[in-house]
Amino acid sequence: MEKSAVAIVATIILVNACIWGFVILMSSHTLSGTGAYQQIQNILGGGAAASLLVVGGGFAGLMNSLKSKG
Repeated sequence: MEKSAVAIVATIILVNACIWGFVILMSSHTLSGTGAYQQIQNILGGGAAASLLVVGGGFAGLMNSLKSKG
C-alpha cells in the first residue's frame, strides 16, 4: 500500500474514534443523574450513522482511488 493510502486509513480510523469519543461524552453528560434511554438514543443513533458514513465512505473512496491508479 502506498504512503498516501496508509495516511487515508489512519485518518479514517482517527476520525471514527473522535466521533465515538464525542458520542460517549455526550451520552454521559445527558445521563448524569437520570436513567432515561430516550434521551440518548438519538445521540447513539447519530454517532452510529456518522461512523458508518466516515468508515464506509472513507474506505470506498480509498478503493476507488487505488483502482484508478492501478
